[in-house]
Amino acid sequence: MKNKLKYTALAALCLTPFISAISHAETVYTLSNTMQNQVYAYTFDDFGHARLSKYNTGGQGTGAGLGSQGVLALTADQQYLFAVNAGSNEVSVFKITNGKLTLMDHEMVQGVKPVSVTVSNDIVYVVNSGDDSIFGFKFDRESESLKALPASYTKLSDTGSGAAEIAFNTDGDTLVITEKAVNKISSFLLDHNGIPTGTPNTLASAGTTPYGFMFGKHENFFVSEADNGTNGSTISSYVLNQNGSIAVIDGKVATTQSAACWVATTPNGRLAFTANAASNSIAAFAINQDGSLSLVNAQAATPNHPLDLIVNNQGTLLFSLNNGDNTIGVHEIDQHGDLNYISSISIPVGAAGLVVSQ
Repeated sequence: MKNKLKYTALAALCLTPFISAISHAETVYTLSNTMQNQVYAYTFDDFGHARLSKYNTGGQGTGAGLGSQGVLALTADQQYLFAVNAGSNEVSVFKITNGKLTLMDHEMVQGVKPVSVTVSNDIVYVVNSGDDSIFGFKFDRESESLKALPASYTKLSDTGSGAAEIAFNTDGDTLVITEKAVNKISSFLLDHNGIPTGTPNTLASAGTTPYGFMFGKHENFFVSEADNGTNGSTISSYVLNQNGSIAVIDGKVATTQSAACWVATTPNGRLAFTANAASNSIAAFAINQDGSLSLVNAQAATPNHPLDLIVNNQGTLLFSLNNGDNTIGVHEIDQHGDLNYISSISIPVGAAGLVVSQ
């Protein structure tokens, strides 16, 4: 059922106490992206109340939109959180203990303006939108610190590519990057030391302005395509082959909405959602067994200018970062892809990025 939702920023940081979908403690993190950059952590109790904690990254944000997805990243075991400091060209790493963060390290990147970060095992990479490059680190769990990999610095396919996101594939041996300004998707195979083996494999995107993306099952990934026209945005599915090449599975699939820039998928690989900033909506798609996409609900939710999305580990909740009213909206996901609005919490103006841990 289509839900017409009204968002109201709350003065107090709490949710309606009868939220049945939150049955265990979860923490949602976002980045302030201010000069004194901070991670904001909202920890929910079993009654849906959210407690706010703030943690300095040791670096600086830009105070302006980053135009990216993935400004925060979690290790697979959810013991460490990584954050970009786009204003000071750094990456920070936090240790997570019962939802609380401890800053362990922050290191300079080679490159300018890191806007997205990804981690697999002990390798961490950023993509830099300022000089169209990627750069990597080895994360040492014993010292809980980052060690730069100078040989990892590699340029993207074009100057002024407008990098929007970097992410590891599910096997952790390949990086995928969306380049929104030149309508390309690139991938880099990595050697056993985590270093790119050569120039990127590059594919022209199925739709215009490829932006955020997320991997699903079988090395398939799903890319939002913002486009430039009213109600013209799309989503496409791709497969990453073993040799690092990329092929289109299904695209471009119309959202019937505007500015689809961010994507989230459910852990079971059955649903995908796009945040459509200019339409003030979230669209829901069914992911078919062959990786193709079917639009389920063009306006499954109607938040105020959504700029990012994340689904919790159980696939029961979707969180949306909304800069129209500076909130994180909480939605319950039903099996058909409908979103049932629960409530919202206040966030700082200009916040960017979303991840959730349990």
